[in-house]
Parts: sequence; C-alpha cells; structure tokens
Amino acid sequence: MQWYDEALIDQIVDGSKTATVRTIESGQGLDAFNTPLHVGANYTVYNQALEPRCRVRVTAIELVRWDAIPERLWRRDPAASGAVSLEAFLADHDDYFGNPDGGFEFLAVYFDPVLP
Repeated sequence: MQWYDEALIDQIVDGSKTATVRTIESGQGLDAFNTPLHVGANYTVYNQALEPRCRVRVTAIELVRWDAIPERLWRRDPAASGAVSLEAFLADHDDYFGNPDGGFEFLAVYFDPVLP
C-alpha cells in the first residue's frame, strides 16, 4: 500500500488512522505497491519515495455509498489535518473521488497495525 501524504502515514504509525478508502476499480490493484487487498492479509505501507514505513493487517473491506458514510469509517479515517468528523471526511475525500454524487460507491478498508 502506498501513500503520498506523510501525514497520513504518521497517523497510521501513531494508531489514529485505522481505515482508508479506495475506488472500486483500484480494489483490483494498480501496481506493485497497490495490489488487490484481501481481508486477513498483511501489507507494507510505503511512502511516496517507496520506502517502507509500517505494516498493517486488513480486517474488513466494505462497499460504501457517498451519501451513507458510516460513522465507523469517518472515525477511523481522519482527515490529513487530523480532524475527525463526517464533514472533515467529506472535505478530505471530495477531490480524491472527483466530486462524487450521492450514489457514488467506493471501498472502505479497515486495518490494524502489525507490530514488529
């Protein structure tokens, strides 16, 4: 799993971020660092420079609609600023998903840190 924002990786490392989102299409895998995800599997988190930063274990993947984002998702996926609210989640992901309408569906990926 590759992240381009170091602040998000820092949230994973400190335990405040235990979820992320992906487009349905990217759930099939994008490249060698963003492979298909499987519940129960461990993944290395890489930064933009492709340096390994930590490891996580995927615990659940769920299909979510933009107009029905569950509290468990926005509480576990804080904004890059660290804000935790539905409004912060929407603002942080609106551009990422290309200004989606209410019926837009995406994947929520829940994970736990893997201790060394």
